[in-house]
Amino acid sequence: MKKNCLIMVFLWFFGLLAFGDTGQEEIDFLLFLPNSSNSFVNQEQTMVQLDNIAKHILDRNLISGQIHVFGYAAAVANEIDPVILSMERALFVMNELQERGVPGDLFSDPIAHGAVYLWGGNTNEAERSPNRRVRILLEGIVLTPAMLTPVVSGLTTPGIVVETPVRNVISEPRSGFPWLLLLPLLLLPFILFALIRKKRGDKTALVKAAYIEPVAAITPIIEPVILPVAKSESLVYLEEEIRRRAYELYLERGGQNGDAEGDWLKALPEVCSRYEAEGYRTYIEDGAWWAHRSS
Repeated sequence: MKKNCLIMVFLWFFGLLAFGDTGQEEIDFLLFLPNSSNSFVNQEQTMVQLDNIAKHILDRNLISGQIHVFGYAAAVANEIDPVILSMERALFVMNELQERGVPGDLFSDPIAHGAVYLWGGNTNEAERSPNRRVRILLEGIVLTPAMLTPVVSGLTTPGIVVETPVRNVISEPRSGFPWLLLLPLLLLPFILFALIRKKRGDKTALVKAAYIEPVAAITPIIEPVILPVAKSESLVYLEEEIRRRAYELYLERGGQNGDAEGDWLKALPEVCSRYEAEGYRTYIEDGAWWAHRSS
């Protein structure tokens, strides 16, 4: 385990050295105001972000149901249901994108995660703010500002407002240092990491890293999302199925309060073992559980 941690730190260091922080999610991307499902922390900036997202989607040849929208909320002690609030946020972003020309049939059903601790600790207002967000999964990849091309005047889709790109949407050009010379050095840690990842047996630490606390409110029942990878491969997003199974365990106790983390830890091996019995390989990536199978 110590060896795995050292390699991960090594990868992070050289990735940051060569490419900066463009691979990380921006904390001000599609960020909502407290207790709001239709107002953003920076309204003008977010409208530009939505313009760029719409253009990014319209530039691709997508099929029905290929855009997945996830809503999130911070953990706050009030009367607002975090699951309902996160669902309303996801629906609001979907509606904004449709107004910018994105066909509605490209979206799958929105998914509400409720209160989470993914980007902030929820211990104070500054740490709660990053958790009030919406994420968009397109072709198996979470969209970030660095992936988007800013809308250019004269080339926009009808209905999209042209704005000056905001800071962090496109990274500033880096210095003239020949970073390509670092590629051979970077390749070795990735190979070592891939080999060790196949042999790891202790999934407990990864479960804690990926844990999202179930909530007592009724979570919308969503069928597992099977993402097309290639003709000979299948990729299944397991997060919602694990979350639903954890909620079923909660109901089996008669709806009594219990160990929410324990429910998650019980549900995880049940779901993973079912897919592994069908020839899938289960793993966690970017804080989410997946099942992959090659024909």
